[in-house]
Amino acid sequence: MNEFFFSFGDKTISGRIQNRYKRFLADITLDDGRLVVAHVPNSGSMTTCWRPGAKVTLSAHPDDGNRKLLYTLQAVEMPDGWVGVNTMNPNRAVAGALAAGMFPELQGYDFLQTEVKAGKSRFDLCLFNQSASVDASLLQLKPERAEKLRCNGGPSPGTPSIAVIEIKNATMRRDNGVIFPDAVTERGSKHLHHLIELRKAGLRAIMLFFAGRSHTSWVSPADEIDRAYGGALRAAISAGVEAMAIKVEVSAIGMKIVGTLPVIAG
Repeated sequence: MNEFFFSFGDKTISGRIQNRYKRFLADITLDDGRLVVAHVPNSGSMTTCWRPGAKVTLSAHPDDGNRKLLYTLQAVEMPDGWVGVNTMNPNRAVAGALAAGMFPELQGYDFLQTEVKAGKSRFDLCLFNQSASVDASLLQLKPERAEKLRCNGGPSPGTPSIAVIEIKNATMRRDNGVIFPDAVTERGSKHLHHLIELRKAGLRAIMLFFAGRSHTSWVSPADEIDRAYGGALRAAISAGVEAMAIKVEVSAIGMKIVGTLPVIAG
């Protein structure tokens, strides 16, 4: 399979963003002229990812009394193309792509588990085989709540039977690439240090950047924003942690995963 499409859903509407504030809120003027407040599921600075008056896609939720905000911001159209700004989507999109058979280097596992606990950290995805065995104090595998995958003969000989994956949404534009993070992230550095520990314990550890912006050619750490994160990424790569990046084409209706990109760590 060469590509995978992740839809923003059937109930989407468009408008134009007027302001983003308190990190998780945005004022949006809908196409019919109404001004609404939308949830912005993104804790970063969103630098280069929005500007006043930019066209946006929102998910509309039913007014059933259970939600404070009836709209969720999904994507913003910038001069260079659409940007996916909902940081909850990359995990779902990657899981779907893996289940559909994308990325040969990540195929051959029996199960996919989301939100797997490893020590004091929680990682986004874990791929493992039926025969995989690991100390529960190191990693908590739960086949009963994992998705059964189509096994293609298992990983290549010598590849660990467990792969732990941390996913980061990289969207800050620089030239024809994107950089991560767009704000200081102590949590991101902690994840990298824990990936190193998992790799030293014999597991496969992967830092996967979701380049959620159209027309992107590479991903790189943003040392000028968070030098500690850049240093942690380079240390992780030196320790055997795999750094991958996913190429994505974003539109007003969803995101199409179309391949991989180089990670230029410097």
